[in-house]
Amino acid sequence: MVTVAVIGLLVGLLLPALGAVRATARATKSQSNLRQWGAALGAWSAINEERVPWEGVKDIAGMPSNLPSRLFWPNALAPMLGMESFTELCERAFAEQRTIDLWDNPESVWNDPSAEPTMDQPWAFGDAGPGGVQRQFWFSYAMNIRLNNTLLSSAGMDVTSTDALIRLANVGFADKTVFLLELRATPEEVPLDDPHRTRNLDRAACSWKRHAARHWGGGHILLADGHVQWFLNEQVTTNAQGSRDIATPDGDWNTSTLIWDPLGPARH
Repeated sequence: MVTVAVIGLLVGLLLPALGAVRATARATKSQSNLRQWGAALGAWSAINEERVPWEGVKDIAGMPSNLPSRLFWPNALAPMLGMESFTELCERAFAEQRTIDLWDNPESVWNDPSAEPTMDQPWAFGDAGPGGVQRQFWFSYAMNIRLNNTLLSSAGMDVTSTDALIRLANVGFADKTVFLLELRATPEEVPLDDPHRTRNLDRAACSWKRHAARHWGGGHILLADGHVQWFLNEQVTTNAQGSRDIATPDGDWNTSTLIWDPLGPARH
C-alpha cells in the first residue's frame, strides 16, 4: 500500500510537468511554423517589388474570389517553402472528394499543434461535388487584414482590392507591425465575458479581434521584420486609449507595442 501510495504521488507530480513540457513543445512548433512563413514572406517580397501578398477576402463568402489569385497569401507564400499553394491543396481534395490535407496534421507548417477546433470538419464553401464534399479551408494562422487598409482607402479603392499592395519598405516599424497571427481555434480560448468571444473564426485574414489565447492566455505573432513574439491576448486587444471596449470613441488599436495599420490608425 505504501508503494502504491508513493507511485500515485509521483504520478501526480509528474503529470503536470509532462503537460507543461508538451505545451512548450507545441508552442515551439507553432513559433517555428511562423518563422518559416516569415522566411517565405521575405523571399516572395524580394521578387515582387518588396510588396506583401494579398490578405484575401476575409471569410467563407470570399473564398471563391481568393482561390484564383496567385497574390492570396497562402497561394503566394507556400511555393516559397517548396509546397503546393493553398488552391492546389483545396482543388485536389475537392476533386478526390475528401477532407483537405491541411486540416488535422499537427506536423504541418499550416497548423499550430495546440489549435484544437471543436468542429469535426473544415469550413466548407461552394457547391458540393459528387461525393457530397464541398471545397474546404481552415487556418491556424491568419494574415493581418489591416496592412493595406489606409493605402487602399486613400486611393479610393475597395479594401479587398489587389490593385495596391503595401511595400515592406513603407512599413516604418517592421519590428512592431503584424503580418501573421495565430488565429483563435475555438471561442472557448477566451472567457465568456470577452468582448470578442462571439467573433466568427472562418477567416484567412483577421485583426486583433480573433487573436489566439491558447498558449498561456495568449498567442504568437509574426512581425513584418520576420521575428516571432508571444503576446497576451488582453495586451493585443487593448487599444492605445488603454481600453478593450470595442465602442471606444476614436479607439486606435495601433499601440506602442503592436501596429496593425502602418499608414494610419487601426480602428475597430
